[in-house]
Order: sequence, then C-alpha cells, then structure tokens
Amino acid sequence: MTEHKFFTRIAIAVTTFLFLNSLIYSQIVTGTVVDSKNQGLEGVMVFFLNTTVGTRTLKDGSFVIEKPNNENRLVIRYLGFKEDTLILKDDQTQLFLQLKEGVDLQDVTITGTRSSHSFSLLNPQNVETLTSKEFRKAACCSLAESFQTSNTVDLAYSNAVVGNREIQFLGLRGMYTQQLVENRPVFTGILNTFGYDFIPGTWLDQINIQKGASSALHGAQSMTGAINTGLKKPDLDYPVYVNGYADYHGRFEGNLHLNKSWSDFDHSGIYLHASRHSGFRDHNKDGFFDDAKNNLLNGMIKNTFFGTSWEGMVNAQALHNTRSGGEVNDQGKYSFQQTITHTNLSGNLGYVGFENPSQSTGSIYDLAFSELYGSFGTEHQFSNKEKRGLIQFIYSHAFSDDKHKITVGPALTYNEAHEKLTGLNNFDHHYKEITPGIFADYDIKFGEMECDDLKRWIISTSHRLEYIKSSKLFWTPRASLRYNIDEEWTTRLSIGRGYRFFRLVSDQLSLLTTNRMWIINDLPEYESSWNYGLNLVGKPTIFNKAAELNFDFYVTRFEEQLVLDLDADIPTRPLAIFSSLNGDSRAVVLSGTFSYPITNQITAKTGLRYQDTKQTNSTGFRDQVMIPKWRGLLSIDFESTDKKWLCNFATHYIGKMRLPDKTYYPGDLIHDHREYSKPYFHLQAQANYTYQLWEFYVGCENITNYTQHQAIIDPLNSSGPFFNASEIYAPINGIKPYIGFKYRIEKKI
Repeated sequence: MTEHKFFTRIAIAVTTFLFLNSLIYSQIVTGTVVDSKNQGLEGVMVFFLNTTVGTRTLKDGSFVIEKPNNENRLVIRYLGFKEDTLILKDDQTQLFLQLKEGVDLQDVTITGTRSSHSFSLLNPQNVETLTSKEFRKAACCSLAESFQTSNTVDLAYSNAVVGNREIQFLGLRGMYTQQLVENRPVFTGILNTFGYDFIPGTWLDQINIQKGASSALHGAQSMTGAINTGLKKPDLDYPVYVNGYADYHGRFEGNLHLNKSWSDFDHSGIYLHASRHSGFRDHNKDGFFDDAKNNLLNGMIKNTFFGTSWEGMVNAQALHNTRSGGEVNDQGKYSFQQTITHTNLSGNLGYVGFENPSQSTGSIYDLAFSELYGSFGTEHQFSNKEKRGLIQFIYSHAFSDDKHKITVGPALTYNEAHEKLTGLNNFDHHYKEITPGIFADYDIKFGEMECDDLKRWIISTSHRLEYIKSSKLFWTPRASLRYNIDEEWTTRLSIGRGYRFFRLVSDQLSLLTTNRMWIINDLPEYESSWNYGLNLVGKPTIFNKAAELNFDFYVTRFEEQLVLDLDADIPTRPLAIFSSLNGDSRAVVLSGTFSYPITNQITAKTGLRYQDTKQTNSTGFRDQVMIPKWRGLLSIDFESTDKKWLCNFATHYIGKMRLPDKTYYPGDLIHDHREYSKPYFHLQAQANYTYQLWEFYVGCENITNYTQHQAIIDPLNSSGPFFNASEIYAPINGIKPYIGFKYRIEKKI
C-alpha cells in the first residue's frame, strides 16, 4: 500500500471519530458583582454554562469559581436583572461586574487580567502557565524562544553547523519531556530536534508546563513532565493580524493571520509564516558560518465549531524547511545541506449534550508525515521518513457534587520510521510500533475550606496499560496529591513511571557534525524511568502586594536507557559508543522562583536552580555532559499605567557544565573545550509600544556580546578525526539587536 493510500484510509477512518478533549489545566476566576451604586450584591448566581460548576456571591458581592477545562461561557443570574452570558477570554481571571436593570453583561465593566506567568494553587498537578502577555516580553519568533523569561525550561545550544536548538527540562534533554500541542502528543523523531522552531511565536496563545510524571492521560512519554502548547483560536483571534521582524544577524520573518466567523458557531482561520536567515556571519574567523542559512515556509488552517451538543476542531499544517551552511569558502571541503518537509492533520470533537453536564465524551486524533534529507560534509549523509498516527477516546464523569471524577478510554498509536545513515558511519534501521492501550484517571476531592467551592485535598491516580513492541505489556502507574494549607499556600507530591521509544540517529543529530566513529552495542528496546516530585507554591501578601513563590524538588531515575558514551576514545579517533544502561542514571533538580510587584508598574522575578544529572558509562558514574549544574534568572518588567509601554530586562546565569573527555586530543585543538565550560551571563532587553492598532518593539539579545569564540574543534581539517562542531555551550554569535511590528484589525469581517 502506498503512503498516500495509507494516510487517506487512516484519515477517513479517523475523521469519523472526531473529538474535543478538554484542557487538563483549569483556572480560578475571582470577581465582584455590584449594583449601579457600586454596592455589593449578595446571592447572585454565577455558573458556567452546561456544567455543574457554580456558586453564589457573598455579602460583599465577591465570588470565587473554578473554571472548567472545556467551557468559557459564564452565566450571571439575579432576580430583577436580565440573565446573560459572558464569554471569558483565556487570560480573564479577575472580573468586576456592575449590574443594571435590563443591561446586557457584554456592556458590563471587566477589569483585571491573569498574570502573564503563574503557578497553580489548585491543580493536583504542578503546572506553570505562560500566557500571550509573557510572549510579548521577548522577540519570541518561535516556540523555542518562548521560555526566555522562565526558570523552568532552558533553550540549549546544539551545534555550530546545523543551528538546531532543543530544550532541557528538569535536568534532562527535551526528548524526555512529552510535547503536546492542544493536548496532542507531537515532536517525535525528526521533530524532537527541530519541532520547537516549527511553531511560530504569533501562533502561541498559552503554554502550560506540567512538572513531574503525574498523569498518563495523554501518554506515558512524559517521563519528566509535559509541555502543552495552546494555539490561537479563530473565534478569539483578530480577523487580520500582521507581524514583521528583522535582526542584525540577517534574520527576517513575517506572519499573517486571517480569521473569519461564519456564524456564532463556526469559525475558520488561516495562519501563514515565512522566515529567512541569511547566515552570512563568521565573527570568529574560523572559516565556518556562525549560523546556517535557513528558509522556512509554514502554514496552518484551523476550523472550529460549537453547538449545543457537539464541539470540535479540525487543523491542517504543512511546512518546508531548507538549511545550508559549512565553510565560508565556496571551495571548502565542508558543506551542509538539509531539507525537512512535514504535513499534519489533527483535530478533536466532543459530545457535551448529556442531560448530566458533568459528563462528556469524545476523542482526539493526529496524523503526520515527516521527511528529512541531509548531508553533513563528506562524512555523513542521512535520511529519515516518519509516519505517525494517533486516536484516543475519552469519557469523563464527575459525580457527588464533583467530589469524584473518573476519566477513562482506549488509545491507539502508530509510529513508523526509516533511518538511513551512510558515510563514515553506516546505520540502516526500520522502526515500526503499533501501540494499543487503555487509560484511567480517578480524582477525589475532600476537606472543607472557607470557600465552599474549594477542597483542601485532591488525590489523583492515573494508570495506562499498553502493548509495546507488539508483545510486551507496559504498565504506567502515576499518582499525585495536592494539599491546600490555606488560601495562599499549596503543597504537592507526585510519583510516576514513563517510557519512550528512541530514534538512534534523529535523537543524536548533532553527532553528524563530528567525525567520531560510532560503535553500536546491545541497545534497549525502549527507555523507561520513575519520577518523584515535591512542590510548594505560595501567593502571600507582602506589604499589601501579592507575591508568588514556587519551590520544586524532582528526581528522575532510569530503569532502561540508551547511553551515548562520548568519553571512551582511542588514540587515533574519538568514539561515540551506544549501549544499554549498565548501572545508575538519574537527575536531581532543586529550584526556587520568587516574583513580586515592586510597584503597580514594576514586577521583578528571580529564580535559581541546581541540577545534578549523572549517568554510568565506560568511565564510571559521572556528571552527564552539556548540562549545567547551576542556572539563575532575574527578570524585571515595566508596564505603563496606560498599557502603552511594556518593557522587560532579563538576565540568565548559566553555570559550568562537564564536557566530554579529550585524553587523546592534540593540545593545540582543545582551546575552549577542556574539562568544564566557562560560566557566563546572558542578558536581553525589549521595549514594546502600542499605538492604536499598531505595536512596535525593539530589543537586544546577548547584550554583553559573550560568545564561545572557538566553537569548532579543528575547523581547518574538517575531514580529520578530531573535527567536532557539536560541543556548543554558549552563543556563537555576538550581540543581536532587533526590531519588529504588529498590526491588527479588530472589527470582525
């Protein structure tokens, strides 16, 4: 069967079972309801449509209500006033409602917005949320650059030729973190390395960072946690939105959003992205371009519909990416060329028409096809073709006044890939994994608090049972506990197991920019680990201002792991040895974050993180390479009273990290690649100004102009055994000023 026919049949089968899966991260909405004289109204009914989530206002008119995962329509009902429905935006969590007889609520004053960055007090899982306002504080040209003001997720440099970037999370590489887009697992294989650059920053609506393996609802691959990315929705985005960006290093980017509401229930959007990076610089004069030339065309179509019984979404995405680089001299020996194509069909649809509004059912689906072709100098040629399919059904039911909730369903995933590497090292392998499974989550809430709608305790258990490798039954148990000490402090415990299927070459793509000789020993069937976590969140009032504190302690310990040993060399050539774990491997992370509004316009956030990541290889139980022991953050925000100015200054401290052994390297080649890297600070700043429908921004990254000057080992002998462009721990380029603009049309078309 051809690939086209295969995906056509799968698409036909899946689209008959569409689903709307609700977001797993809820919010708390607080507010006050007053009359025309600003006197608080007691007993006003406040509830979310088609749910059992509701409350009444207290004597002063105040209320607190937990926003359900799949509903944003808030109903206000009070005797003598017109009942109406208010549609909340994602960032609206503080409301001031002034009721007048016969006045629609759409004319009511709404004040207050959710913080651009917050830690949840109420979710049983440890969730950190970044909103669209947070993304405005930096250039944020892609998802990869959206974590620049976060103390949790790090963007790591990868190599000096390809220019790919990946994240680090809880002391480990990003491939151990489950990547979700609108609750769909993505970024496997090829996209492990490049996927974060393939979601433009203007598409982002919200990011939820779930720390720890506390739920297996969306899969067992969240070994250290999950990052769920929410995208703009056609019904809430601007009808027309345009963005342009340019920087000193030759990067130009444009984004266009076109949205249309066909009715109150049907909405469509087209999202287009084009970018070009000329990659013309060689600031350290080593004969290699500092950046790869990079051209990307990326487009997505989104369709959403809402009804009294059914709600759903259908998305289609396609992209084409080319990269090239290497030696500046056209006659040079080392040239890099790479092409990636990716297509994706995804969506969801859910039935919410049950008589009992606490019931819902549906499913989620995703189909993708990716291809990569690349040549890395004269030593490596690599290709990979991947096909991926997912369908998952979910039934959810809350009962006993929402004190108990069960979520169950079956799931089926299909992953197929063909990796072929030729040249200095040869590897040809076909992967095929058909994984059926079932999952079940159970939550129980108990323990009274002053606010009747909130419970002091939540215990959540999650189980997933899957047949992996067509023969092995893999059980993924997880559990989490949340205890509200009071309205300002929450503590959590979590424990969970996870696993992932590796891709030998795609997971280690940076190795192709070295001339190491590969030795492949016995490999594990999969990688698996246990994660244990402790979290404390506080939002106390200090000097009449609301502060926010977060402390995390997490341990990830591997049962099975693919070990890449870069320390065992021979006198004539460095080696890369692949083998199964034979010993201990674990990551321990201790971190703290504190934010405080110094004034009504200025907010400061600071964070510090210690990471101890060790692994057993041929030389013993040692620090894992390329992971810093310490990281720090200081971020200062300014927002003018009229909301026209938004400014941010952020500095990151990146501590020293262990580099691979170089026992047999010639001494004159090592330079900045000795036993440990040098610690450094990375500073950035940006200022935004809004004028009517326009927003202009100017900023600068790497203000101190710090670079890893001699980034490539032995650049004058690119075909020699010691050539290595993969040990990058700091910026290669220097200071990077940039400018940009945003324009929107607010009137519906």
